[in-house]
Amino acid sequence: MRGLMLRSFSAGYSTQPVITDLNVPLLPRGKITILLGPNGCGKSTLLRSLAGLNNADGEALLDGEDLMSLSFAERAQKVVFLPQSLPQGVHLHVLESIIVVLRASGGRDNAPGQIADTGYP
Repeated sequence: MRGLMLRSFSAGYSTQPVITDLNVPLLPRGKITILLGPNGCGKSTLLRSLAGLNNADGEALLDGEDLMSLSFAERAQKVVFLPQSLPQGVHLHVLESIIVVLRASGGRDNAPGQIADTGYP
């Protein structure tokens, strides 16, 4: 099983549950998946929770391994979260954002070279 699957997944903040008992069938690796919904429905909460930045319960299986059972450091080797808004004073161009994700997800020292290999201008 290669990909992400959620079972009885709940997430939110200390006093406010946002996602309750969510079940998502296997989302295979290498496929584009769109997370779509109105403001405030829990899209960012879900992504932050998968990265270990919010409280969550249930199972979040990535390639068959439960992310919920991993330490923060172990999870950071498998899941990278780049927020839509960065802290004040931090400014990244799109290319810099992609380089951050490539390096964080695999320790790639040659992130610019990897991007060049894709053929994108």
